[in-house]
Amino acid sequence: MNMSEIRYRLAKPCDAKQIADCHWHVRDRYHQGIFLSLGKPFLRKYYEVILNDPNEVMVCAEHNTLGIVGFSNATLDAKEQAKRIKKHAVSLGLSAAISLFLNPSLIKSVWQRYRSLSNKGPQFVHVDGVRSEYWCWMKEAGDGFQSMEMNQTFKNVLYDLGVREMYAEVDKFNKHVYKYFTAKKNIEVLEEITLPDGRERAFLLEHIERKDN
Repeated sequence: MNMSEIRYRLAKPCDAKQIADCHWHVRDRYHQGIFLSLGKPFLRKYYEVILNDPNEVMVCAEHNTLGIVGFSNATLDAKEQAKRIKKHAVSLGLSAAISLFLNPSLIKSVWQRYRSLSNKGPQFVHVDGVRSEYWCWMKEAGDGFQSMEMNQTFKNVLYDLGVREMYAEVDKFNKHVYKYFTAKKNIEVLEEITLPDGRERAFLLEHIERKDN
């Protein structure tokens, strides 16, 4: 794919549907986790909620014919984001209703995640400070070079906003991603835990660096 066909830009609330579609496409490589289990309608509602959050920073890659083919995002205030998600709990729950009906075993996982937003029960993600959320890239968009370039553009935006440290999480079963992050000198492994569903997860702290692409 010609690099000139892709541009990087900040995502807008009206991009929620395309962002959700992009996230949905990664399920063939990363099928575990609650978000993809709750279905595409849930993803659309979720991105509608967070893209209207003033603390959300998302850089997307937009192809001139395919639309949005990748994105990297973070919240500048994980605690405020948790409050916002709780405020929209009903609409988010309704968007996941069909998936929950078809797979009732998900209800326990959803309830655990909801409680964790208030620091109750198991901790799944960092709940304070700047927190990295997702780095998605559709394989139809070509090799990983532009994905890396997009992600660095995202880091540059954070750096220009004054961010120097960002928390993140990565599941160890995702071996390539885990190896990539833990091999970087500017990333510290703070803790490794086992989630209620048996997944091993590493909690990370990244020191943000600005680099020209």
